[in-house]
Amino acid sequence: MRITVDQATFLRELSLLQGIIERKATLPILSNILLRGEDGGRLLITATDLEIGFRSSVPATVEAPGLVTVHARRLHDIIRRLPPGNVGFRLDGGSLHITCERIHYRLATQDPEHFPALREKEGQPTAQIDAVPLAEMIKKVLFAITADDPRYYIGGALWEFVEGQLTIVGTDGNRMALSRRSVQQTESGDHRLVVPRKAVAELLKLASDHEGDVFIWHEGASLFARMGERELSTSLQEQKFPDYNKVLPTANDKVVIVSTAAIKSAIERVAVLSQEHSHLVRLDLRANQLEVSSSHQQLGEAQEQLEVEYTGEDFSIGFNAQYLLDFLAVCGSEQIEISLGQPMGQSLFRPVRDEEDRREDLYVVMPMALS
Repeated sequence: MRITVDQATFLRELSLLQGIIERKATLPILSNILLRGEDGGRLLITATDLEIGFRSSVPATVEAPGLVTVHARRLHDIIRRLPPGNVGFRLDGGSLHITCERIHYRLATQDPEHFPALREKEGQPTAQIDAVPLAEMIKKVLFAITADDPRYYIGGALWEFVEGQLTIVGTDGNRMALSRRSVQQTESGDHRLVVPRKAVAELLKLASDHEGDVFIWHEGASLFARMGERELSTSLQEQKFPDYNKVLPTANDKVVIVSTAAIKSAIERVAVLSQEHSHLVRLDLRANQLEVSSSHQQLGEAQEQLEVEYTGEDFSIGFNAQYLLDFLAVCGSEQIEISLGQPMGQSLFRPVRDEEDRREDLYVVMPMALS
């Protein structure tokens, strides 16, 4: 194997796949990536942790085709430290020689026959959606997906393809985020699947780095997403996701409109004196006024008053400050609407947008007791 690739182009692909590589892989081969130089002038790059698979290719000058597996993180560290320009790869026995200008590395390799085969997709895609709205949807949901809940099925996001719409939902049992956009469904029928959190995070990275459409296949217990020369595949979780429609409050009668930047800054300032274990902040509503406050038994108190649009009765409620800040960081609008009901009932947050804007984003969070 003897090939030459552009340093910046190759580094971009290596950076995207680092999240898939296991730092403490049970199988040593899973710490590696598979490189294949092909006669057509392409270098194929493959990575997997057995649950998620990644494939990509970059242009290359292929003097001699070949196949090799090398340590993914070490290769990434080497390539990102090289100067811009061409990087040469030459396989000699059990070593891969990497050269750039007067720089030379020799990397140990492993037998490529031991590298796991990736699952393959078939037929036409289930749907396609532009990468920009897909990345936007994932950003608005990812933070709410639990990373350590013992209920395994919650450690993923629900994806629903129904009548030309994609709905993505994430929850950790205390809060729920939902995002819905139009998609072009190319396969009839509804599709409901639970995508693992790690795969959702990797899809966000790929969609954020792509211009154009994302083609999605749902085949049995697998999901495939293709974006240009890149493809990600993942195993799916059991379809035991909670019924999110039962969580959405329908009778909340206290509606507040507030500046996103103003309430975010107020919560950040006030939360400095919240209790470490609860991060509780208190919201007190009066006509056209919202007071955000917190108290710490040993350290003191903090209050800040905001002007808001509100004409209902006086009302008080408490929330975990971080839960609110997570939503405010990704809501993407100048104002938000807060719908409140009972002091311990589900509260609904949503961005305020023009009526012509068909994007739908919702955030439901459980309040905390004020006593």
